[in-house]
Amino acid sequence: MVNKATQQQEDEKESVVDIKAIIKENDLQLVETDFFRQKKTVARVKNAEGDSLILKTGRIDPFQIQLLMAAKKMEAQLYFKVPTIIKQGEGWILLEEVKGQFLNEFCNNKPDWYVEVSKKVADSYRLVIAEILKTQSFGNLLVDGQEWLFSRLNLWSKPIVDAGLIDFSLVQQIKTEFEKAIAKKGENFFDWVHGNIIGDHIIVVGEDTYLLDLSAVPRAGRGYHDFLRALDFMFLKAEDEEQMFASIPKWIKQYLSEFDESEVRLIFAFRNIGILGWDILHHNVEYTAGDIEAKKRLALKFVKREY
Repeated sequence: MVNKATQQQEDEKESVVDIKAIIKENDLQLVETDFFRQKKTVARVKNAEGDSLILKTGRIDPFQIQLLMAAKKMEAQLYFKVPTIIKQGEGWILLEEVKGQFLNEFCNNKPDWYVEVSKKVADSYRLVIAEILKTQSFGNLLVDGQEWLFSRLNLWSKPIVDAGLIDFSLVQQIKTEFEKAIAKKGENFFDWVHGNIIGDHIIVVGEDTYLLDLSAVPRAGRGYHDFLRALDFMFLKAEDEEQMFASIPKWIKQYLSEFDESEVRLIFAFRNIGILGWDILHHNVEYTAGDIEAKKRLALKFVKREY
């Protein structure tokens, strides 16, 4: 599973689609790439009329077109809107460019609002998932969910163990807790979610909110995974780590009181293994803010559930 997960991460780095051919065939003009996390798979282009559009050629979820179309039809019921599909083909999609502010731009000066918006978007997205599930399946939720969970636990924790920040016995303990929870709840431990309802996938345009990169992926934490994902990304982007460390547990209690607290804390520990092991230690991602050493120390506290 670790090898499969590692290969998937490598495959996601570059697109196998011929971007130049797509641009030529559709009479587009390339404006720039690398503007979003230095990704060459997301490009800003212009059409013959001079309209600014986004051409995406990498990491496109197999259900993304259906999800975008369903969400567009359901916009009156949703808290968010989605970009309009201009055109799409095998391995690529051309979308309208939504111009506004990324939600993560508000995480430091309007943190409570940031969290409220994230929760509303995450809850609203569940309606889109439910609509698609009325007529088709995304896959085997239990099998796919377990494979992703345990492969990522191994992959993400390795840099932390290698750095001597935790003992492998803690990883084994977390794995055992997950196994017990799955044995008890089965498929209901997992959910089909967006997976990245985070600050740079949500754009605020006046009174409107847009969600980008729709997907359907199996994750642990039915009913709340996407919200926890928003919080761990917020922790990465926040300038005041100590304040975030104090506030995040309060937000979890405020918004997730209906769920089992020990289960939520377990999954949030796993999420922090991801941001510490994969984002900070392995990739040294450029989009972190604040004191990186403080982030490491406090992320470890979330992993160890010392809060």
